[in-house]
Amino acid sequence: MKEIVEVAVGLPVSRRFHYRIPEEMRNSLQVGMRVLLPFKGRKVTGFAIDLLDRPPKEAEEKLREVEDILDEVPLIDPKMLSFYCWIADYYLYPLGEVIKTGLPPGLHLKSEPILSLTRLGKESLSRKGLGPTEERVFGEVERFGKVSLRKILKKFSGEVTRSQLFSWKKRGLLNIDPGLEDKEVRPKIEKVIQYRGAAPEGSLPRKQAEILKWLEERKEVSYSELCKRFGSPSRTIQSLHAKGFVDISHREVYRDLSLQPELRPYPRPELTSEQEAALEEILNGVRERRFAPYLIHGVTGSGKTEIYLRAIEEVLNQGREAIVLVPEISLTPQLLSRFQNRFGERLSLLHSRLGRGERYDQWRKIWKGEVKIALGARSAIFAPFKNVGIIIVDEEHDPSYKQEEKLKYHARDLAVVRAQRDEATLLLGSATPSLESFHNAEKGKFRLLTILERIEGRPLPKVEIVDMRGEKGLLSEKLRAALQKNIEEKRQSLLFLNRRGFANFILCPDCGNTFKCPNCSVTLTYHLRDRSLQCHYCDYRVPAPGDCPKCGGHRLQGMGVGTERLEQEIRSLFPMAEVGRMDRDTTSRKRSHQEILKGLESGKTDILVGTQMIVKGHDFPNVTLVGVVSADTSLHFPDFRSSERTFQLLTQVAGRAGRGEAFGEVVVQTFNPEHYSIQRAKDHDFIGFYQEESQFRRALGYPPFSRLINFRLFGNSEKKTEVVSEKMGRIARDLLKSGYGKGVEILGPSVAPFAKMKGKFRWQMLAKGKSPSFLHQFAQELAVRLEKEAKEKGVTLDIDVDPVFIL
Repeated sequence: MKEIVEVAVGLPVSRRFHYRIPEEMRNSLQVGMRVLLPFKGRKVTGFAIDLLDRPPKEAEEKLREVEDILDEVPLIDPKMLSFYCWIADYYLYPLGEVIKTGLPPGLHLKSEPILSLTRLGKESLSRKGLGPTEERVFGEVERFGKVSLRKILKKFSGEVTRSQLFSWKKRGLLNIDPGLEDKEVRPKIEKVIQYRGAAPEGSLPRKQAEILKWLEERKEVSYSELCKRFGSPSRTIQSLHAKGFVDISHREVYRDLSLQPELRPYPRPELTSEQEAALEEILNGVRERRFAPYLIHGVTGSGKTEIYLRAIEEVLNQGREAIVLVPEISLTPQLLSRFQNRFGERLSLLHSRLGRGERYDQWRKIWKGEVKIALGARSAIFAPFKNVGIIIVDEEHDPSYKQEEKLKYHARDLAVVRAQRDEATLLLGSATPSLESFHNAEKGKFRLLTILERIEGRPLPKVEIVDMRGEKGLLSEKLRAALQKNIEEKRQSLLFLNRRGFANFILCPDCGNTFKCPNCSVTLTYHLRDRSLQCHYCDYRVPAPGDCPKCGGHRLQGMGVGTERLEQEIRSLFPMAEVGRMDRDTTSRKRSHQEILKGLESGKTDILVGTQMIVKGHDFPNVTLVGVVSADTSLHFPDFRSSERTFQLLTQVAGRAGRGEAFGEVVVQTFNPEHYSIQRAKDHDFIGFYQEESQFRRALGYPPFSRLINFRLFGNSEKKTEVVSEKMGRIARDLLKSGYGKGVEILGPSVAPFAKMKGKFRWQMLAKGKSPSFLHQFAQELAVRLEKEAKEKGVTLDIDVDPVFIL
């Protein structure tokens, strides 16, 4: 039996640790299980990644013991553990944190300080010998008896600090003891009543006889169902059980999903010749049972989803499993309904809009082998299937596949890696493939499948560019006329503006004052509905002032435009039209997303205003007009991919028009009508855009012709963050001189485009190179050499590996 376990702790700590296994646990502990560990004065969850006969020599005398095993069987199989290790190495991120990302929420136990009053604290409270803040805090602690430190800090935010609580402990007023934060999600257990046999006529009281007769017809029911029918039958059931007429048992049940598909029939369509040719080639790859990567370049409305469904059918026939990734906002009831119509109960859903319990249940369905398909946003790439046959990434170009918090993985890249490791078929689909994907297809790394025609031969919509330099107001004459015509013809319209709120910012014209977020380097956005100023990065908000606080001026003006103001403008221009709005502000409630789309689907909504939520995953035949209010919003963003993002957004939004029998029309308003991304989108010319954008990228040495790693520094102190950034620059230059990172070029360090975000000051440095191995070697060494300095100054180093394919 092994005596030592190597663990990765679920904390931002890069190294792995060794613990002794208590004798009574040695038969039970296996690789892939969670364990509870003592760690630096607290308890944390760790993941067993290896079992050893003896400890490493340097740790032999210092090892502590595992406190508990948290699982009966391993949560992580060897194949998934190997995948997690690869991710940790590639993204230079702690393995324990990688595993946490891949598991559903609620499986991570950790210590949490628990507060209680000492005898002196209770006496001080009863004698009224405390200050007003102390009295309120102590009263709250006394009310609960024991309460978490986190809960008190949250309730008294701005009134009491962590250091104050510990100072009261030093004075003998408070106990602060280690406890376990019990946020673990557990399976939902349901009581079940089973019929065992009838009683002799007239031998039971009336209510018992009535319930037993009802049970006889159904044989087995849940206790909750019984309660709905008979009120509170607890005593009656206990009596029937004591007499041997019913059995009482328990079973695991799954929570109802908050995002429910709309069940309706979807006839199996006839394939076009292009669809048939693409599908046949994909099925050949599926039947070979080895890694076969395909890029489907199909125009909007060309029927890519039907190809996905039929490829999955073939994989299921082989007894294998499927993972389907879609952008988060494309996970619509319409798409879910189509998948459920084809595959029924074999489908699970992994999505951030689900509750913690719902996500846990869906993950368990996959883990237990009860379903064969995982459909979800980027996190579905971690679905714990053991025999994956196909991985599909729809709208593979979409930026939402990149996670921007903590582990900065790209789900599309991980799909490539997982398909390669599992010898599965890979389908990447898009009307506007990313430059990296199309470049890989050109190089022969992906097999390119092209579908140039819409289903049923429907034409692509006509796109008209309006130069706003000659226009007045928010909407051009052309767009207003097109909207009026559509309303008269009982057709529907979409208006796209990728900026929410009423005004981008508030300006005082007397003194030039603007209202800035105290936590971020941005102005606050004005929201008319609740008359507030809000930061869209950290969610800071304050009531909007009536006068300028700087000069007392009364003429505050809203500058710029968001979806809220656009909605108001449309309502005033077309008072008889039914106008809806879809953005983060209107979809924050459960099911609000579905309600808005139902309005469009039923024909009730004439015009829907929205952000990019309205441009993806929707197929409404009566939408014949799409208006892009400002094509320039994404064009001038400080990102080398801004032109590509603009082309993709315009092409995708144009693709919502004319998906039924009526011809589609698109009006694009812009102050840059000559820009190649806008002109190529007008002509639906992806190849032309790809060639022109590639020239720019090749000349500047940007992906797909190089690899990038961004080193970001975050700190509470502006000065200390700057000092660490200077140190980072010196280390980087020294590494290049000493031969680390051959061919690597350094840009920076410099202040990040957003110098402050969520209260943290930010600096960054970009490393660029053609060799991924040299670039990673350079990044690893820089992180090691900078770690001590950054830690001493309280600065965090964040390493962001730019999305590229690893083939």
